[in-house]
Amino acid sequence: MAYSPSDSWQPGINAESNLVWNDLLSLRSYHFTGIATYGTLDSLHRVARFAKRLGFQEVIVGIWIDRDTSRNRKEIEWGISTRDFADAYCVGNEALFFRRLDSTINDTNYLRWAMETVRNATNKPVTTAEPWTMYYRPGYGDWLLRNCDFLFPIINPTNDNILEPTLGALWVKGQFESLRVRAGEIPVRVRESGWPTNSESLHHRVWANEEFQAEFFRNLDRLFADSLHSSFFFEAFDQFWKNWGATEPYWGLFNSQRMPKLYAGGLGIKFREIEKKDRRDFNNQPPFFDPLGRKIDGRKASASGIHIFFGKDGKRVFLQVK
Repeated sequence: MAYSPSDSWQPGINAESNLVWNDLLSLRSYHFTGIATYGTLDSLHRVARFAKRLGFQEVIVGIWIDRDTSRNRKEIEWGISTRDFADAYCVGNEALFFRRLDSTINDTNYLRWAMETVRNATNKPVTTAEPWTMYYRPGYGDWLLRNCDFLFPIINPTNDNILEPTLGALWVKGQFESLRVRAGEIPVRVRESGWPTNSESLHHRVWANEEFQAEFFRNLDRLFADSLHSSFFFEAFDQFWKNWGATEPYWGLFNSQRMPKLYAGGLGIKFREIEKKDRRDFNNQPPFFDPLGRKIDGRKASASGIHIFFGKDGKRVFLQVK
């Protein structure tokens, strides 16, 4: 799962520990097993440690790289500090495609330096993420194959004007398989693949909706069934600070308050209602949380077992992940 914090968080604001913990706890309760981040500043270096404590099997730590070289060094330092919890690193996100790097230097030389710095300090696999077209672009495609321990392409069908979800899923799978052929023995993982659920533009809402997102991911699940752990969902929560496109705030599988949209709500979580008197049966099984992550009855969080109370039609519902 591609992760940025929920609620009203935005870049430049420290992500409180409770916010990050409860975000990850919520995602874990829906059976997600991997997390990929974008940066380590704003206290986001905590994500890797929290994710491992909660039982996520794979954590890919993102290190944001742009023209602010002083900030880049801090990103790298915090990234390296997560090496005991990180399984791999993604240094830069669309840095070459959007020319985010210092225009006075060769962008690939700077990115290579950043990637090698992280690789040498951590002994972990290191990559960078670019739109799928960059892996074929002269001057960049071969460079990415030479310098990445695994390829991490961004393959979002609606960005390429593919607006029908079944065709979109087939298109993603096709691009993935083509890149696997091009990569040879280099592993390929999909950094981002998703479908927005709303838009500031009424015209877009014909295809930007929860029904199409659900159909897209269901088809993607089926198509990638033989390629386990090859794709990261884009993205966890709606991000209303994104202001550069009509659909950008609405890519989440959950809204900004962690409530599931149509696809996420059908991921096989088992619900059953219980009465207050029956809660004694669960006294020794922490933790108990409401949807906002607040503890109930003072029970403490635990990495083993996730149990959540939340309101449904005025009743309390007990959620148990098995």
